[in-house]
Amino acid sequence: MPRKGGLLIKERTEAPHERVSHVAENYLLSLYLIQEEGRRPTIAQLADHIRHLPPTELLGTSLPTVAGMLRRMAREQLVTLNAKKEIELTPRGQVLAEGMVRRHRLAERMAVDILGLDLHQAHIEAHRLEHAISPDLERLIAKRLGNPTTCPFGWPIPGSNYKPPPGKTLTLDQAAKGGRYIVARVPEEDQELLRFLIEHRVLPEEELRIVETGQFRGVLVFSNAAGESALGYQAAARVWVREAGPLAHTSFN
Repeated sequence: MPRKGGLLIKERTEAPHERVSHVAENYLLSLYLIQEEGRRPTIAQLADHIRHLPPTELLGTSLPTVAGMLRRMAREQLVTLNAKKEIELTPRGQVLAEGMVRRHRLAERMAVDILGLDLHQAHIEAHRLEHAISPDLERLIAKRLGNPTTCPFGWPIPGSNYKPPPGKTLTLDQAAKGGRYIVARVPEEDQELLRFLIEHRVLPEEELRIVETGQFRGVLVFSNAAGESALGYQAAARVWVREAGPLAHTSFN
């Protein structure tokens, strides 16, 4: 089975009509995305992630509010809290989270590939659509799109038989000076960061070269077809790339 960012992508086994509340669905999606980045979610991390969701989701983001919702989800056998105060999805919660993420990413693909929506808006519109997509509509969307395996931001769609491309994958903050890389996945929920990445063409399948590394200064300088730019290491840690090797045909230095 494929593995991405420390998270095993399994075949989807969600019961066709099993759904939980919209709030619980947003929590499940957020927990899945945090895990997918290779992190072990805590209440504070979950609250921070939820703060980046569109305001139309009407979610409280205070720690007491998030903790209270997690207690409810624990009673519904969706999550557990381990001895390190880390949140873990139960088998039922994992299946429902995968279904939620699948609908979200198919909605993003539909919005961009079929409707022509600007990329920076896809994540927000997908949040509006994901709760309303039925299993029948989900299947039709996937078929109409040609059964894609990734969303527009490069993340695998659960249940799509995604297979990672060859080449070592790492986060951009780990990239070596002079190295050439192909962008694999970018974060989508931080709209300010996403706009920067789109403007500077740091997007899936785009090539870039590391001009300078400087953790002591907190920035990484790179060049690509859009020119030369810099990205803070905290943001760079959320961009996944794979090694590209020599690229003699590129149009940038």
